[in-house]
Amino acid sequence: MKLFDFKYSRQSIGIFLVFMGSPLIFFFKETLGFGGSSAFTLLSFCLGFVLMISMDTFRRFYKLNVPIFRLGVIFTLVSLIYFYAYNDVYTDSYIVGRDIANYMLIAVFFFMLISVSNEVKEYFLPVTVALTFLGSICLIYSMATNPYFVLGQRATVVFGDGTTATSGNPHVYARNAFAGIFASYFMLQTRNSLWKLFCILNLLISLAVLVMAQVRTIYLAFFIAVALYFYFNSSLSSIRKAIRGFFSPRNIFILCLLLAGVVYFFATHQQLIEILLNYYSSSSTALTKAVLTAIGMADEKTLDYSALGRVGNFEYFKSILYSEPHSLILGKGYRFWYMDMPIVEAFLDYGIIGLWSFGLMNLLILKESLKAMRERNNPFVMFLGYFYITYFLGLFTGGRPNDTPYWFVFAVMIRFVGVKYLDLIPKMGSNTDKHDLSSPSTTA
Repeated sequence: MKLFDFKYSRQSIGIFLVFMGSPLIFFFKETLGFGGSSAFTLLSFCLGFVLMISMDTFRRFYKLNVPIFRLGVIFTLVSLIYFYAYNDVYTDSYIVGRDIANYMLIAVFFFMLISVSNEVKEYFLPVTVALTFLGSICLIYSMATNPYFVLGQRATVVFGDGTTATSGNPHVYARNAFAGIFASYFMLQTRNSLWKLFCILNLLISLAVLVMAQVRTIYLAFFIAVALYFYFNSSLSSIRKAIRGFFSPRNIFILCLLLAGVVYFFATHQQLIEILLNYYSSSSTALTKAVLTAIGMADEKTLDYSALGRVGNFEYFKSILYSEPHSLILGKGYRFWYMDMPIVEAFLDYGIIGLWSFGLMNLLILKESLKAMRERNNPFVMFLGYFYITYFLGLFTGGRPNDTPYWFVFAVMIRFVGVKYLDLIPKMGSNTDKHDLSSPSTTA
C-alpha cells in the first residue's frame, strides 16, 4: 500500500476533514480558541471541500452504489417535502436557515465525492492513521492543560470556558480512537519499518483513548468489530494450529516471562493501577446505571439521565403507536420529536416510507460492509465497513436521521462500498482488465 501522493493524499485529507474531522475541529474551536461558533465548523468543511478539488472535479463522475444511492435520495426527497409542506415544529428562521445549510453541505460533499478518483483508496488509510493520531494527541493535550480534569472522568475536549471537565462530546473522540485502531492495524502490512512503528504507537494510544472516552456504544461496536474480524479471518484449521502452537514449550516459556514482566511493572507502578481501577469503576457504574434505568429499576442514586431520556422517548412513541397508529402512515411531520434513536424517529417523523427508505438503506450498507469484511479484497473498504458499525449502532442509541454526521458517513459508504471496481484483487476467472477496474463513469 502506498503512503503518499500529493494529489490523492490531499483529497484524502479533505474527505477525512468532513467525514471524520470533528475531533480536530472541536480542539481548534474550544482549546485553541479559533472560535466557538458554527462558522468555524463551516469553514473547516469548506477547507475539506477545497482539498478535494482536482482537475477532474467538474469533468468526471465516478461510479457509486446505485441501490443505496436511490434509497438515500428517496429519504432525502421525503425529508425536503416534509420540511416545506409538513413542518409544524422547525419554523424559526434561524433553524430553517441552519437546516438548509446542512442539506447544502451534504449535497456539496456528495458531489465532491463522486468526482474524487478511485486512487484515494491507496492513500486514505495512511492519512487516517496520521490524523487520528493527531486527534488523540490533541485530546490528551486538552486534558493535560485542563485543571478541572480528573483521571477517571470521560476523556473529551471541554466546551465553553473550561470551568467544568464534563461538558464535551466524548463520542467523536471514541470514534476517532476506533478508526485509529483499525486503520493502524490494516497499515501494519506496510514494509516501511518506521511507518510500522508509528502505526503501532497510534494503535496503542488509540486503545488508551478508547478506554478513557468511556462511550458504551463504541465499546460495543469495538467488541463486535473484533469478533467479526476473527470470524472472517479464521478457520478451524488455523484455530487448531494456533492452539497447538500456543501450548508449545517455547511459547509457554515466553508467556511466563511476559506475565512476570507485567506483574513486576504493575507492582512498581501502583499509581497506574489506581488509574485503571478508577476507569473500570467509572465505566462499570455507568453501565449499571444505564441497565437499571432501561429496565425501570433505578432510583435517584442509580439513575442514568441519558438512558432515561431514550426510555421516555420510546414510551412516547409506543403511546402514539397504540393510540393513533394511523398517524404513523405518513408520520407526524418534519423533525416532530427528538427521539435520540434515528431509526425510530425516521418512522415517527416520516411514516412508513421514511422507515422503509432509511432503514433499508442502512441494512444495505451493513450488508455491503459485512461483504467487504468477508472478501478482504480492499483494506480501504474493509476499514469503512468496520468503522460503519459505530454508526449502525448509533441508529438505536443517539442522534437524528437528518443529522449531517450520519449523512456524511452515508455519502462515503454510497460512493465507495459495494463498488466492484474498487477491489484490489479481481475475482478469479473475471475477464475485467486493469483499465476497467479503475475506469470512471459519466453517470451517477
